[in-house]
Amino acid sequence: MRLSFAALLVAVQAFRLGDLQIESSNWPAADSVPSDDDLIKISLDELYSIGNSTKLSDCDKCKHRLLYAKSLALVKPTLIPSIFTEWCIGTNALQKDMCLRIFGRTTVQNSYAGSNFADMVSLMDPISYDGDYYCHYTESACDYVSPPEIDGSELWGGSKPEKSKYAPEAGNETFYVLHVSDFHIENDYVVGGEGNCSVSMCCTPHSFNDDPVPQNYDISSNVFLQDGPGEGWSFYKSSYVDNIFEKGPYVGYNESTWWPATSFGHYNCDAPELLINSTLKAATSLQQQLNLNYEFAIFTGDLVDHDETQYITYESTLLAEESTFRDVKYQLGDIPMFPVLGNHDTFPYGQLAQEKYGFSNKFDWNNELMAELWRDYDWIDFDEEQQVREHYTGFSVKTKRGLKIIALNSNSWYISNLYAFINISQDYDSFGQFQFLVDELLDSESKDERVWLIMHVPAGADMLPVASQVFAQVVERFSPYTIAGIFNGHTHRDEFKVLYSGFNGSNLDAQTAENAIANTWIAPSVTSWIGLNPSFRFLEVDSKTFSVMNAYTYYFNLNETFTNNGTEPEWRLEYDARSAYGVNWPQFAPLNATYWHEVSQKIGSSSSSLQQYENFATRYSPYTYKCSESDNCDTFYCYVSTFTIDQYVKCCEHFGLDSDI
Repeated sequence: MRLSFAALLVAVQAFRLGDLQIESSNWPAADSVPSDDDLIKISLDELYSIGNSTKLSDCDKCKHRLLYAKSLALVKPTLIPSIFTEWCIGTNALQKDMCLRIFGRTTVQNSYAGSNFADMVSLMDPISYDGDYYCHYTESACDYVSPPEIDGSELWGGSKPEKSKYAPEAGNETFYVLHVSDFHIENDYVVGGEGNCSVSMCCTPHSFNDDPVPQNYDISSNVFLQDGPGEGWSFYKSSYVDNIFEKGPYVGYNESTWWPATSFGHYNCDAPELLINSTLKAATSLQQQLNLNYEFAIFTGDLVDHDETQYITYESTLLAEESTFRDVKYQLGDIPMFPVLGNHDTFPYGQLAQEKYGFSNKFDWNNELMAELWRDYDWIDFDEEQQVREHYTGFSVKTKRGLKIIALNSNSWYISNLYAFINISQDYDSFGQFQFLVDELLDSESKDERVWLIMHVPAGADMLPVASQVFAQVVERFSPYTIAGIFNGHTHRDEFKVLYSGFNGSNLDAQTAENAIANTWIAPSVTSWIGLNPSFRFLEVDSKTFSVMNAYTYYFNLNETFTNNGTEPEWRLEYDARSAYGVNWPQFAPLNATYWHEVSQKIGSSSSSLQQYENFATRYSPYTYKCSESDNCDTFYCYVSTFTIDQYVKCCEHFGLDSDI
């Protein structure tokens, strides 16, 4: 129900504090109806007044703006995008691209979230954790605060059964599963385009460098090579036709380009379709060479590229989703893939609304499209298709061996999803996702079934702290008996995290082998953005328990394709997880949380293991940190040895490190 303008006056005056008093001469008469132009001017004056206050901290200013927006949303929500965009850009509150991403008016021609911001402020409580976390994560105005203590056991009731405290013993047979993540197809990738650009995404038709190329500029300084772009450089418009690589015509590059993009990709760009097909072809060729016979594949999210929001349209989002899954189906053939969507795989970027608040119809198109597409490709059956359509925050499938895979849409807890800031602590399961997950796990536990969880955003990276805490409680309740594996993407780095029972982030003595109860596999990305070599892996899985026995990660050096005369890259084995860190581990034991505990301890105590972790994380790219010469690796131990956001922050505080959260 919308308020009258007079009611807006009352609402605004009710929350104003200190020196922020409205001069009555600035307002129309309370019984009048101001024009949109008047209301925009009044609102901008109010926002500027809040910003100019000397009595409010930056955090309080942010919350006051949210309170004002909440009042405005009850009167004229359609004006909020215009008002807040003008305020944000005019005051340089955020970078222009971020101002547009958060506040810009939503249309099918850009990925701006202004209408979603208006939805959020209409229902959130700015003076609660809602405001704390919005102002921290979105506007960087408030310091990080630990989440409230929430007892997630109400989701399942009762205590943990004795049998659930122990993992079943592995058998003596294995099968194989392909794991790929973070394709980020750049459908408008331009061979010869600018790879050293002044905007966030390079190699597109609109990429540019603000500065002209200097006279006698040596391009080799940008590409880690001794020679400039001469004979052998890979400026070919190539493709795969009937799964056969065909080197296309030489297209060259413009001499005004600082660092021209070559055929298979660039370290400052997302993946051209050629790279995606090369990855999938390498994965399927590998199974033939090694007689792996993948039983299925999992994809842990992100199909759409990282281009600026003004260039991400509804149509380009559809194209990225449809074209990438089309390529996957073509390359994998009859091998089923079980996918989840990432934070980029929605429109506008990162947004997903709760069904209960009445906004979900804005996003139904995506789950309906995915349900239809995945059913057409025979990845899910009719019943599973209906589940995807009706409950887009999660669905489950059963493999032919009896493994249950629970797929979760992690946008429900993603830090850039504006709807996730509504009633954070009072209604922590507003999406119904945790109850869905628990119900599925209870059902599997009662049947002695093993479960894999797949989702894009990991618990300890870019997940809102309250959700991170609740998710960890759910995982602890059902590990290690029911949950056999947790698989993520999102970070683009090859990483892992360990969950310890009874660990809160500060009591480091609780990080013991006995307390290690679960771990997550964070997959490396196919895309090279930013500064990474492309990668994928396959998993060797125990046929009895569905525990991971080993993981084999493959990659190629992208910079080797810059001057290889446009030929296909050479994919090679980077490492296998069982032998990578030299842990003395029983031959027939799975790579469980205890194993990764041992790895994390080596990373925390050995400089060579720390460097090895960084090497694997980046796949030996030219941008790999030398940990002995940099402090960039200092937080890695806290990262791998914690599971939730709050645990990571407290661990970093213990060691006097900046968690950058």
